[in-house]
Amino acid sequence: MNDTGNGWPEYQRLVMAELERHSEWLASIDARGQRLQTEIALLKLKSTLWGAAAGALASVGPVVFLIWKGS
Repeated sequence: MNDTGNGWPEYQRLVMAELERHSEWLASIDARGQRLQTEIALLKLKSTLWGAAAGALASVGPVVFLIWKGS
């Protein structure tokens, strides 16, 4: 049986090229996803630190006021 007459080799090259293109596209999406995960983790860390700092300042203020008021 001769497969060259039905166009399969040409179609096979097209399919393989599309699969390679999709593979590269998915790899780039995965890389962007990894970068986004890193950025989200850094933002969570920053927000936690800023929240802790704000909480510390909010709790120190009344203590300083009570010490100042008591003297």
